[in-house]
Amino acid sequence: MNLNIALLAHHDHGIEVMNQVVKCLHAIEENYNHHFSLSFLPSFKRQNSVWLNEDAILACKKSDAVLSSFSLNKEPYYKNKNGNFVSLTAALDCYSTISPVLPFPKQISVRTGFENKIIDFVIFTALKSGHYQANTTNGSLVTDTYYSNTQGVHQLFHLAFKTAKNRNQNLTVSLPNGPAKLALWKKTLNEISLSYPMIRVKLISFEELIKQLIKAPENLDCIFADEIQGPVLQSQSKVLFGLQNLLPLAHTGLGINIFEPLSTSFLTIKQGVSNPVALIYSLALLLSRFGLQEEARSIQLAIDKASERGMFTLERTLPAPFNCNQLGDFIAAAIIDSEDIGVINDENIDLGKSTII
Repeated sequence: MNLNIALLAHHDHGIEVMNQVVKCLHAIEENYNHHFSLSFLPSFKRQNSVWLNEDAILACKKSDAVLSSFSLNKEPYYKNKNGNFVSLTAALDCYSTISPVLPFPKQISVRTGFENKIIDFVIFTALKSGHYQANTTNGSLVTDTYYSNTQGVHQLFHLAFKTAKNRNQNLTVSLPNGPAKLALWKKTLNEISLSYPMIRVKLISFEELIKQLIKAPENLDCIFADEIQGPVLQSQSKVLFGLQNLLPLAHTGLGINIFEPLSTSFLTIKQGVSNPVALIYSLALLLSRFGLQEEARSIQLAIDKASERGMFTLERTLPAPFNCNQLGDFIAAAIIDSEDIGVINDENIDLGKSTII
């Protein structure tokens, strides 16, 4: 497969971390006979943040995927034609966010209470499923009008169903607020589920979903939520399992695929000890998005071997005596030839048996 990938590295330590991803990309090319055209896009300092110029935005639109070492959906990195700074996800009109919570071997200790549970689920957040607009008369609210985004809802539901089909075939839908949005979601579910008769669909309230996330996260598979509930579920997952420094995040739009670490706190620490696992996992998420499941799994298994050797922990920094380059070299070598690193055991194969997305 040929893919054009735009790389956005933060001007601080993002370049060092991105270099580890490039090593893994070259390893995938060598091992699976793919070709990746890589474009390093510049980011410029703007006070305490960065900004992207028009050439960078155009390159993102022309690429098959964007891989960034810093979060693109929270800060206003791009100045639009109206002179306003907006996030890249807004500038590229992304309609969804995909947040996987991935299983890690026993060497990576998640928060107390979840040690013996295999936690492996994906949260799909519909960013543009529609919105309500208040209609007023003489300053008083009269009615609410719902403006739906049927196409965006259909696209994301299809992706959620396809992902569930390749995983454990369970889809949990968090019921949105508002009767009009709820009616649209139920109608869409009824239509799309006919094409996926093997998928078990469960509609539950947001409160019930939060309870399940806390008490029995091992039973979750694919979760579908709206733009209000989805970010809350992502935040709760970070707090509950303590994996925020290891997990990836994706944003999708019409022909747009953006991948980034869930947390970019490594950008504030000194050179050489940044933990690159979240960005390397973002690459695995990217490959999975384009149907390269075996390639994505090879990255997961290589990361698992690194964790067995104690090369990284839950923290944003690497433990002594390891450094960022050493970890990147190890993971790339494990991707190329796992026999040179050590036999991959059955437990890790089980951990990586399902697709990410």
